[in-house]
Amino acid sequence: MAKTGKSSGRSDFSPKILQMGTKDWAGVAGLMLLGALVGLIVSLLIPPQYEAVSKLTTNLEIVTNTNVTEIMVDAQLDLVGTLVFHTDVVDQVLLSLADEGISLTADELTNKTSIERQLMTTLIKVRDRDTQVAEKIANSFAEQTFKRLNEAYPHALTLSEAKATQVMLNSCLNDTKKQELPFCLSLTQEKAEKLISEAETVILRESPLSLGLTGEINISQYQPASQPERPLAFQRSTLILSGTMVGLVLALILGEVTTKEQERE
Repeated sequence: MAKTGKSSGRSDFSPKILQMGTKDWAGVAGLMLLGALVGLIVSLLIPPQYEAVSKLTTNLEIVTNTNVTEIMVDAQLDLVGTLVFHTDVVDQVLLSLADEGISLTADELTNKTSIERQLMTTLIKVRDRDTQVAEKIANSFAEQTFKRLNEAYPHALTLSEAKATQVMLNSCLNDTKKQELPFCLSLTQEKAEKLISEAETVILRESPLSLGLTGEINISQYQPASQPERPLAFQRSTLILSGTMVGLVLALILGEVTTKEQERE
């Protein structure tokens, strides 16, 4: 009966890199230099992008034992980031930049700008090829947003008070448990309906002026951006290094493929 041979467990695979001679290494170096040259050319064609970041700090008063949920809190904080691109804010930013000698359209301005939220802070990130332009746009957005939201806050307070009054008056008319409260007992049906009508008028008037803010949220301060020192993207040294590594990988792949073809022949 024939004996079955067992595998030795050793692999015949030997990477080309372990067998390369001087000429092979010269080829690898040549491809690496070519890759570095391509990276240099790309860096000359595509200027580096810089990013400036300004910050808006939000104060949010959370009243316990109410129906305020975490989703509602998140919605209010996200609203601040949305209002950065409010038409009033964008128009004022464009005017401010025009005074600085920077001419942009609204689309160009918003395309350069992105918003990110970190807990109670809204980050305004602006990317541009010019460090000073990026800094000025970020600072102008923070300043104009801060001003506009503080203009809207008194209207948000008035709106919140009117809504609370409306709820209280409706409770006096419809909730039998609360009709025995001193405030409700002091009201007549006619007076309560009149106050409800007045509250509804205030709500209709103040709603658009509040920009969706409530009395519990306000912007306490803003922090201006500093002028960026290092590029965020398309940095020349990074592109050259990337090109060099691509050249190395390509040289090793070509070496392996060439070796396999020669072995098949």
